[in-house]
Amino acid sequence: MKKEDFFEVLGELDDDIVKGAKTIMKKKMNWRTWGAMAACLCLVVVAAALLASSDIPLAITGGGGMDLGNDGMTYNYSVAVYPATESEDNVDTADVVSLTEQEALDNPLADYLPKQLPEGFHYGRGSIYNTVMKDGTQYNMLRIEYITGEIPKPQFAEDGGEAVPNPELLGDTFTVCVMNYEPETDISIYSSQEDITVSLLEEDGAVYIHSGDCYIGVFTDTAEPANVLDALRNIK
Repeated sequence: MKKEDFFEVLGELDDDIVKGAKTIMKKKMNWRTWGAMAACLCLVVVAAALLASSDIPLAITGGGGMDLGNDGMTYNYSVAVYPATESEDNVDTADVVSLTEQEALDNPLADYLPKQLPEGFHYGRGSIYNTVMKDGTQYNMLRIEYITGEIPKPQFAEDGGEAVPNPELLGDTFTVCVMNYEPETDISIYSSQEDITVSLLEEDGAVYIHSGDCYIGVFTDTAEPANVLDALRNIK
C-alpha cells in the first residue's frame, strides 16, 4: 500500500470498524523511535474508541509495507473486508481504491446503490475494498458517501502541516456499503425495505438489507433519517 493510500484510509476511519491492527517494527529502536511508535499507537487507540459506536464492516490487518522516514521502522498496514466466518489469518492480500463517480457506477456492486437520491444530495466520494483470502476466495465492499456539500480540498498551514478541514463544508452525509458477503453485525438484517421505518433508523443509525447475493448497509451519519429512508426505498 502506498503512503498516500494509507493516509486516505486513516481519513475514513471515523466511519469504519477496526477489527484488528498489526504494526511490525524492524531494526533496533532508540528512545526517539519509541516515542514515534507511542504517538502512532495513541492514534490507533483513539480511532478504535471512536469507531466503537460504528458498524461499517472493515478490518485493519497486516500487509502492504510502508517505510516511515529515517527512524529505522517499517509499518505494515492493509485493509481487509470479510465475513465473520473468515479469519484475519486467512487474508492473503487486501487493498482499497478510491473511485470517481463514474468508476463507482461501473462497478457491478453499484446495481444495489440508490437509483434516486433525496433532494440536495449527490455523490461525495467512494471506495472499493478488495480482499483475497489464501484459498482464493474474494470479498468486496463498495462504499459510497452521499453529501449535500462538497469534499473539502486539503489545506496546509504555514509550517507545512495539513490543516483540519471545516466539517460544515460536507453538509449532511449518509453512507451506503454494498458487500458480496454477509457482514458481522449486531443490527438486524432485513429482506425488504418496506420493513424499515424512520424510528428504526433514528434508534440504530444504520440498517442492513439482504438482496440477491449482496448485503447493503445504510448508515445515517449526519443526514436526517427521513432522507436516508427515502434513499433506501430507491435501492434495488
